[in-house]
Amino acid sequence: MKISLKWLQTYFDTPLPSAEKIADAYTFHAFEIDEMEGDLMDVKVLPNRAADCLSHRGLAKELSATLDVPLKHDPL
Repeated sequence: MKISLKWLQTYFDTPLPSAEKIADAYTFHAFEIDEMEGDLMDVKVLPNRAADCLSHRGLAKELSATLDVPLKHDPL
């Protein structure tokens, strides 16, 4: 799944680290990064994680837990 750092940033108030640091966080905690080009990452989401991480929001939640950075508050 291709994701963009700019798009991920929309889920956070706090500025995110560089794409390389995010790729490292994903790689060492949950996913493989197949390819990086600028701020675009191709994240390999395995079938057992597809239900919760096959979207930008799902990957943002995973990143939030990994980096201990809160997501923006979603109004109901």
